[in-house]
Amino acid sequence: MIEVDCETDRRAGVTFVTAVLTNTRTTRQTVRLESRLDGPTWPPRRDGVTEPEWDGDVWEGTVEPGRCRGVGFADPAPPTEPPLEILEVSRASDENTMPSDDVLAALDGWSPTAAVLTPEP
Repeated sequence: MIEVDCETDRRAGVTFVTAVLTNTRTTRQTVRLESRLDGPTWPPRRDGVTEPEWDGDVWEGTVEPGRCRGVGFADPAPPTEPPLEILEVSRASDENTMPSDDVLAALDGWSPTAAVLTPEP
């Protein structure tokens, strides 16, 4: 289960939303959240680039088992309750997982070097 604890702070005509997501499950969870404020969502930026988890008003990220993760954004609209809505929570898939037969089939062929195969006297 994902627990969401949100707070809003209105300053100088801007609403700042902070949330802490807590994953109480034993598996990684992918979470999709949406801002419920009426204005445009201003997600955090690093060096002028929007954080990759954000797409418009929607945030999607992964929360590790037993861990917490922070989310925040700003909006010119007045606060609403709740400021965030959980759209979807699902068990995170491990994109790097392949069946063992596929892994073995993808490996290059191997044979010992000639130095190993020198004939015995």
